[in-house]
Amino acid sequence: MKLLKEVDILHNKKLVIVLNLVALILFLAFLPLFYRLGLVIQESSGRTLVINPLDPFLALLCFLVILVVHELIHGLFFKIFKPENKVTFGIVWKSGMAYATSPGSHYTRVQMLVITLAPFVCLTSFLTLIYALNLMSLMGYTLLAAMHAAGCTGDFYYTYHLTCKFTNQKILVEDTESGLRIYGLED
Repeated sequence: MKLLKEVDILHNKKLVIVLNLVALILFLAFLPLFYRLGLVIQESSGRTLVINPLDPFLALLCFLVILVVHELIHGLFFKIFKPENKVTFGIVWKSGMAYATSPGSHYTRVQMLVITLAPFVCLTSFLTLIYALNLMSLMGYTLLAAMHAAGCTGDFYYTYHLTCKFTNQKILVEDTESGLRIYGLED
């Protein structure tokens, strides 16, 4: 095995700044996307638009819960693929990043992609379902879904490395306390 790339997403200050800027851009891009999706769902259900002035505040409170659930989903999938390995959780307050990690655990490309993208897929689907069932307002749905999707920027960064950067190579991925190590495998 040859080390191809080490990604330190927690302590690399330049990377943290770039990822936070990308998250802001993604938030602005996801807002109209989820708003439009919400309108499509609303039109198909025949309900009317209701605006609650508390929605932005409720969305912020719900977002904190979503952050915890997001990391628990990562932890669940770490355990599904390596039940014998320890999973830890934490927050880096300086950068505002919450994380789940299973240091020293090795995963295939597909396993790490599932671990990485599971929270985005699960929580976006859940929020959309809750909205479709009329249990959330359009504003609440739009804000929560866009904030969560933008909060997945680090996961999308990992996905870039796993799918685009080393596309033509067999790789093994080691989870570390601060990111990933990507190893090339010999044929």
